[in-house]
Amino acid sequence: MKYFPVTIEQSDETFFVSPTKNVLPIALLSFPILCLYLTSIAYNWEFYFFLVSFCFIVFVLALVSFDIAFLFVPLTLTNPYTLSETGTNLHISELVLLILFSVWIIRMAMSGERIIFPKQFLFPSLAIIVAALLSLVVARYFVAALQQVVRYIEILIIFFMIVIQYSRNEAQIRRIFLLLIIGGLIASLIGLGQFITGTLTVGVTRRIFGWHGGGYGALIASTLLLSISALLYQRYKVIKIWAIITIPFAGLALILSQTRAWIGALILVIGFMLFWSKREIIKKVLMMVALVTGIIVIVIQTNAFGLIENNYFKAAIEKAFKFGVTSGKRSADNFSLLLRLNVWREAIKQYLSHPLTGIGVGNLRITDYLTARLGKPAEGVGYIDNQYIQFFAEAGTIAGIAWILYIYQALHLGIQNIKRTKDSSLYAPAIGFFSCLLIFVIGSFFWVITPQHELFALMGLYIGLMFNIGRLIKRNEEVNENTQNHSVETN
Repeated sequence: MKYFPVTIEQSDETFFVSPTKNVLPIALLSFPILCLYLTSIAYNWEFYFFLVSFCFIVFVLALVSFDIAFLFVPLTLTNPYTLSETGTNLHISELVLLILFSVWIIRMAMSGERIIFPKQFLFPSLAIIVAALLSLVVARYFVAALQQVVRYIEILIIFFMIVIQYSRNEAQIRRIFLLLIIGGLIASLIGLGQFITGTLTVGVTRRIFGWHGGGYGALIASTLLLSISALLYQRYKVIKIWAIITIPFAGLALILSQTRAWIGALILVIGFMLFWSKREIIKKVLMMVALVTGIIVIVIQTNAFGLIENNYFKAAIEKAFKFGVTSGKRSADNFSLLLRLNVWREAIKQYLSHPLTGIGVGNLRITDYLTARLGKPAEGVGYIDNQYIQFFAEAGTIAGIAWILYIYQALHLGIQNIKRTKDSSLYAPAIGFFSCLLIFVIGSFFWVITPQHELFALMGLYIGLMFNIGRLIKRNEEVNENTQNHSVETN
């Protein structure tokens, strides 16, 4: 006997609420909630009331229809608000995943549903986790290392299983695709709001980081790629409309973030998209780039319609697209590049001193980029800004090779999906998710992904959705083949 409804893909059941039979239970349920809300106002606990209510809604939805509750994931991963009012650094996205993990375990225990995990990702994931566990032996900061091990298990195993289990049909993939675009639009508007108001901005040119910190550029670049994919390939008008609305805001937010690693990665990925596209699509891309550029120029020339001084925009654009080494010994851009090379050299030294186990996951933190002096994770100091070197230095050779293999498997899967989905409704999500993955793969040469929960989870979400697109393609091909064989036998 199954105690919970099965997924959307497996069930056609619809839940109805009778207006006559359910008025009394709804009224009885609403009364204590109203009393609790009035009490919270009296004691100034409104935030906790809404937080508890939000958790309750997600929990109940996950019990009734996990597919619908899962739609909170793309919205919260793109907007990971920090619940600082609770006195912790807990993000709203982490809270949602914690609730979904708990309900998922209950559903698995009660329903007996079969768990699916692709072999091509299982072996590198397990290798990374085992290597991370071995690195605990040499880790100087055991708690930080243990936290990172838990994160690997959470994202690489548990979250990945949930993604591939509850996004198995085209309708759910399309919903997640749309909500990632909408979530990115919200994140863009938040960043632009920070720029206009001057809150949470950094530096003379007022760089914006949204709620993601330095990874903000990765999110916005991914949003742009999803929107471009939707606009060029997607058959559904609603998604196209949201893409048209999102592109100008996301483009401006990415420039104002001034994160050259993600801007450079975006340019390379757009080049890849043009390479895979047909001639008429290339024309559309160029027209769209010209349109977005025109909108941004209008905004800049009007000083954001009188809200911002023109000099801020000019300085931000100049820094955002300055990729080369400039002349002058005291150039800040040259200095930034030299600091990166300095900490990379130190990270390689740490790896060579512990090539098998690394120095411990979560332990490679830099407290002084000028001297490349290592610091304590508790101090909240920086990273080495290279995901690949970080894996080798923290968890050793096995983990580094396993991570490269993991990336290779994901890239291979994405390319196969693009080849097999042309002229189908899955082509937009296939090229969109693959392009987002490419942003992370390229940007990882100048940033770190796995220590940042939201970026790591987004990467896992893209790969899981790509795997499910591959499964749908295979199933559709099998259905078409069986249909053709049946037609031949009939004739």
